[in-house]
Parts: sequence; structure tokens; C-alpha cells
Amino acid sequence: MSGLALIRESGSAPKAWELRPSDSGNFGIAQFSGLLQRFEAIPRGEGPEGRRWIAGALERSPLPAIAPQDSHSEEDYRHLVEQARQACLDGVVEKVVLSRTRAYPSSSVQPLEAFERLSEAYPRATVFLLRAPGASIWMGATPECLTEVQGQVVRTMSLAGTRLLGSKGVWGLKEREEQHVVTKDIVQMLQALGLQSLEIDGPTVLQAGPVEHLCSHITGVHSTISAWEVALALHPTPAVGGLPRAQSQAFIRLHEGYNRRNYSGYFGWSGPERSVFYVTLRCVEWGSDGLLGYAGGGITAKSDPEGEWVETEQKLRTLESVLIG
Repeated sequence: MSGLALIRESGSAPKAWELRPSDSGNFGIAQFSGLLQRFEAIPRGEGPEGRRWIAGALERSPLPAIAPQDSHSEEDYRHLVEQARQACLDGVVEKVVLSRTRAYPSSSVQPLEAFERLSEAYPRATVFLLRAPGASIWMGATPECLTEVQGQVVRTMSLAGTRLLGSKGVWGLKEREEQHVVTKDIVQMLQALGLQSLEIDGPTVLQAGPVEHLCSHITGVHSTISAWEVALALHPTPAVGGLPRAQSQAFIRLHEGYNRRNYSGYFGWSGPERSVFYVTLRCVEWGSDGLLGYAGGGITAKSDPEGEWVETEQKLRTLESVLIG
């Protein structure tokens, strides 16, 4: 049994692949936990040709049930954020990224139609539709590139700090500090990998649907490292896990209360000229019995539980308007 992928990078036509399981394959899908599945990606066309192949593949293989349900009530999530904020105040962690799910029992929109809607709503994002063999669909529009390798040049980004799109005035101290610590951690990891000539461009503002982020682009040089090695070392970045890495991940495992699975993991492919991996964000899981939306945000000592709930609401509402119909 094969899986499939339909991916539209910003400024490019959607590309379709058939995914055949292979321990040394050139396409990967990783969960937040780090569990990585690799596939041999067989090109099945771009644009309309690729969409037709995806449509046929979906018709031939019904989706499994996923039993979607909300992970947190508003009260539960605010309490979770306060726990994380207190852990930051106590010095246990510097930052921890928390997330939640919302269940949708049905949608009048079909997967390929939803993919097109996402492509229109998020023109600067990488829009993806992923399905491992026999599994549910994961679909979304991610603003974050985990790493891109072309020749000896390695690129990544530091994406942290969020506010509503069009907000006036300077960024708050919480968002600026969050961006700084994430950038510092990623640079140190790249240095540990042996990258040379590191350059940081930013932070600048990156638009992502209903919100905007502070984003720094980081570039370095390495003569032998692969994109797989960089992705393995960087994941999970502080933008999806927190800092310090081990302590924040332990907090998530103990307190978040559900299994993220592919959410805030990564996906991508390697090639002779270019290899690239993206973080699985702004996404839904799609099964035969409904959809499950995912959203999250970074918590620091300066976080406000109500504000964090509102941030995740904004992210989910845009997915709702696009995907639910």
C-alpha cells in the first residue's frame, strides 16, 4: 500500500507524489515525538495533472475513523497556560509551547477543495496534504521551514512571537524576548553541527493568515552535512517545543494531555540539487468521521492565559472558515 503527498510551495505549482515505504527513501514524515517514516517519493505530476492523480488515489483508499474530540475546554487550557507560566517564573523552563485540538464532526468541503482554499488563503505559506499508507490525511499551511540545503548552503529560520495581523505599534517585550531566545538556541545548534559563516537576517515580520510572527532567517555553510541530519538536530525547535529543549518537552509530555502525533513534527524531501523540510503547523487531521484542528503558542513568564486562548482561537477560526465550509 502507498501513501501520497500534494505540496504547494509559495510561488510554485502544486506537486503530487506517491509515497512508497522505504527505509532509505527521499521523503520523510516525522511526528512531534521524533518518530520518522521514510518513503520513496514517485512524482505523479504538477498542477492539474497532480490533482487528478491525488483525487483518484483518495477515491481508491477510504479514510479511517479518527474519533475526533476537543483536547481542552477554555478553562482547562487557561489552567494549563498558567501552569506553564508558573514553571517559567520558577526557572524550570524558559519557554514552553502548548497546543490544543478542536473537533469538527463533518465538513461539506472535500480534501482537494480544501487544499485549494488553503492555497488561496495562505499564498506565502507551504500548503500540504499528506497521507501515509492507510492513515488519515494531514493538511495545512505552514509558515515555517525547518531547513533547506542547496549545495553547501544550509538555511533555516527562527519563527517566534505572534500577534494578530495588522496590530499597531511596536512588538511587545514578551514577543521580542521569545524571538531572541529561539534564534540564539538555533544558532548554537548550528554551531554545534559545525556550520561556518553563520549569518542572521532579521527579525522581520512574517504574515501567516490571521496572525503575524517575528522571523529571522539564518544561513550557514557546511561541506558534508545532509538536510536529514540538520532536521534531526533542530527538531523540535524552540518554536514548537520550548527551552531548554529537554525540560520543555518533559513538561509537554506530562501536562499537555494528548498525543500531538504529526502536529508540530516535520515533513519534506531530499534531492540532488535541493533538500527541504517544513514544520507541520496550521493543520488539521482528516478522517472518515470528521476533522481535528490543531493550534498552539509559546508560553513564557510574561504570558497571559486569556491572551493565549485567544491566539489559538484565531488560528483555529481561520482553518475553520477555509476547511469546514
